[in-house]
Amino acid sequence: MSQLVIDASLTLSWFLEDEQNRDYSLAVLAGLAQNEALVPFLWTYEISNGLVIASRRKRITFDQVAEFLNRLGPLPIQIDPPDAQTVFRLPPLAEAHGLTGYDTAYLELAMRLKLPLATNDKALLRAAAACGVPLVQP
Repeated sequence: MSQLVIDASLTLSWFLEDEQNRDYSLAVLAGLAQNEALVPFLWTYEISNGLVIASRRKRITFDQVAEFLNRLGPLPIQIDPPDAQTVFRLPPLAEAHGLTGYDTAYLELAMRLKLPLATNDKALLRAAAACGVPLVQP
């Protein structure tokens, strides 16, 4: 079983049908039948917030939030334990690549574990390329 890092924007597009580049996201999801995803702990907050905001913006119903979270549960997604020292190393990497601290957490995880990254975020894609982080090719 191979491992890969996925970000919240990619994960949310599994459930938000109006997202761009959804075909790529769904191909990554299908690949989880043979692969395991890793995410920083931050991902849990981003998924929760993303679904709440999508519900408030009427992109999904609030009832769908619980449904989507239940569908995430059995997927082979492992959460990297939070570590303050890792978080404190994010700002220089974020500054060097013009990323948010949130997006940098995914880049740092992929770099630290030498894993490919799956994302739809353009800035994160550019930063991954600049850092030599391979992208998931489903």
